Amino acid sequence: MNNMGDSVEEKKTGILTGLKVLDVAHAYSAALTASMLADLGAEVLCIEHPTGCPVRQTTPKSQGQALWWKNMARGKRCITLNLSSPQGRELFLELVPQFDLMVENFRPGTLERWKLGPADLEAAGANLSLLRISGYGQTGPKKDRPGFGTTAEAFSGFAHLNGFPDGPPVFPSIALADGVAATFGAFGLMAALNHRLRTGSKGVDVVDVALFEALFRLSPIQVMAYDQLGMDLKRPGNSLASLGLVRNLYTCQDGVHFVVSTVGPATIRRLLESAGAPQDLIARLDAGVMDASNDAIQSFILDCDGHIANWARGLDWAQVKQCLVAADAIHEQVYSTHDIVHDEQYLARGDVVKVQDPDLGEVRMSGVVPKFPGYSHSVSHPGPTLGQHNLEVYAEYFGFDAQRLDALRDEGVI
Repeated sequence: MNNMGDSVEEKKTGILTGLKVLDVAHAYSAALTASMLADLGAEVLCIEHPTGCPVRQTTPKSQGQALWWKNMARGKRCITLNLSSPQGRELFLELVPQFDLMVENFRPGTLERWKLGPADLEAAGANLSLLRISGYGQTGPKKDRPGFGTTAEAFSGFAHLNGFPDGPPVFPSIALADGVAATFGAFGLMAALNHRLRTGSKGVDVVDVALFEALFRLSPIQVMAYDQLGMDLKRPGNSLASLGLVRNLYTCQDGVHFVVSTVGPATIRRLLESAGAPQDLIARLDAGVMDASNDAIQSFILDCDGHIANWARGLDWAQVKQCLVAADAIHEQVYSTHDIVHDEQYLARGDVVKVQDPDLGEVRMSGVVPKFPGYSHSVSHPGPTLGQHNLEVYAEYFGFDAQRLDALRDEGVI
């Protein structure tokens, strides 16, 4: 099933077809990186401890199956192997040279303690790029501290800037730091892979991603404003008047929430015209207020914001939307999940797909991102059961039969 669109035109296979990825992640961030690569056609082999990945115990569950696991392990083959056991280590080192990329997110020093660090992998003949995601990175005075996405959202400054001025910091309701780190991790692996292909370098190249750094990198002026203006940015709520942007959340008469966003005079003018702004407000814009002092700009933006809020409160969403669309103003309704799974844009882009799962039947989940026109990408299956591919993979790579696997299982190796 091609769940990336409706075209019957002949398409190329996945853009990463032929790339082999070894996934020893036990938490969401690096595991998500591997699943992104699987979405694009890479062959991903996920190795779990025989007791199973902790994500399998998260909620919500459907029919006893953790939905987080079903998503983050999608498209992967999964086997069990105890990397910290001597025999498990030996098997792993035999496996590693056959892969192009590897992802892990143990606390720094864990693989080295098991004698599976980069030097050990190189000694075993590995030629690959190794993504290492951790809370604070592989270096620095805090490198040995444990860290998850929530601690990264605190340490990066994100939480300090998120929320309303008169309230406490607000943390995201999604795995934001993990997701951003996973994306930077995929980017880093592709950069490392490109370098290897161009230069023919051998051995193990490490891609070091700290959870906090990935999110910190997305804040464009946090440090510059402090350095140049002595500003320690505060929580703005939904308004970005302090940045010279008409951007806020508004509520219509019928309770529908929507947002607008502007950058520069042209987009501000379209928004003001759509909302029937008074001529004196538009005249201030035409007179060059956006080239004035920071205080003058902020005062103007706040006046714009107040007018739009009052305008929206007096109309239903259908009326507001008609005005915004007619003026080509940048806007959008705040979507719920119900809105998303029924929206024609999501469906047309293949962003909500239906996938068959042996445990849950037909499952809807997010589709493949990014898109590559002319290539065929799909979600082949949700996350497998624990050790689902043991017999298949151990036979393929080691020639083991079921009897040998039973012996390894009894010894606690798999």
